[in-house]
Amino acid sequence: MNILALDLGTHTGYCRTLIEGSFAAGTWDLATKDEITAWGKDRTTRRCDPRILRLFTNLVELTPAPELVVFEDVQFQTFTYQTQLWSSFRAAVWLAFGGQALLECVPVSALKKFATGYGSANKELMKRYLTLRYPELQLAGCDDNAIDAIWIYKWAETNLARHPQK
Repeated sequence: MNILALDLGTHTGYCRTLIEGSFAAGTWDLATKDEITAWGKDRTTRRCDPRILRLFTNLVELTPAPELVVFEDVQFQTFTYQTQLWSSFRAAVWLAFGGQALLECVPVSALKKFATGYGSANKELMKRYLTLRYPELQLAGCDDNAIDAIWIYKWAETNLARHPQK
């Protein structure tokens, strides 16, 4: 099954199937701090945040298109703006693949428990357990967003890859 796993955010981690049995992982940097500051000054982030358009573009340009798209289900935000941004990232995924792929999400604590056995694992523990469980993976250049995406991918392989398609 062709899987796309996403750790949504300004620096979106992704992990996707290349060919059966292999995958690629990395991070899409959707904005710099300077860009976000400039967009905030002209209120672009409040009406048409360019990060959402950049994410959508990255998604629709993927070939082949995924059959299963899984993302981390973040259910906690401190500020209204975080909630709006997170909702916009999810909407970009839904618009890009909602009609052609099975969409699923994994709760943050469930992903951390799957990865490490601890539902409150930090980024360093997630990386350490990935290296321990999959020593063959080359993680050079993978930031914590890509590492989370790899874990989402592994979770999907384990829990969802046998689900019937739409």
